[in-house]
Amino acid sequence: MFINRYFIPNLISLSSIFSGFISLIMAGYGNIKFAASLIILGALFDALDGKVARALHATNKMGKEIDSLADLVTFGVAPAYLVYNGSLYNFGIIGIIISAFLPLFAALRLARFNVHPTYRVFEGIPSTFAGLSIAILQGFYFNYFGPYFFIIYTIGISFLMISKIKYPKIPSHLKKIHYLIVIFILLFSIITTRITILFFIFFYILYGFTFTILHVRHSNTSMTVNESYNEL
Repeated sequence: MFINRYFIPNLISLSSIFSGFISLIMAGYGNIKFAASLIILGALFDALDGKVARALHATNKMGKEIDSLADLVTFGVAPAYLVYNGSLYNFGIIGIIISAFLPLFAALRLARFNVHPTYRVFEGIPSTFAGLSIAILQGFYFNYFGPYFFIIYTIGISFLMISKIKYPKIPSHLKKIHYLIVIFILLFSIITTRITILFFIFFYILYGFTFTILHVRHSNTSMTVNESYNEL
């Protein structure tokens, strides 16, 4: 039977790809804000497919591959074309090359995760966040920054995807607290939407550096303690 429990989460993942594809078309027509909104919609589908798959006990390798392909299209290719059409076209061939960093490095990031998955932390900034932040900044904050900012930001966020910088995942027992924080942010955003979103984007990027430093120190401390026990 074609429609089974695997069909629904896969359909949601494919909806993310569809959103990314329509975003490409809208960016091509110069409708940057609408194109950015479609990438945000794709992020909602991306957040939903895994939850639905687990709820239906429909997780499998095919679903994982579709999800990776969806991430590459929606958070790699679509944001790259968006930032090129919105800003980087001003820089000619350099703008084309820098725009290409997003899908190329997103592909490397996703392939590395599929081959060497991590469970407690993300190694490198997630491609979802990278593409989504590009969409939000380019679509709704262009007048705040301008083209030169997007050259620096695109290069930086691309290399962060393949870096060793660690970004923590949310433990299952803290997810309820996480949801409360998200609700609080959304409510606060009603008053100061632009400031809140900007703060969150740059806070998350910088938080990875702090978390990595603390993680390395903790690992070194643990190794020292274990070595002292071994010597005893």
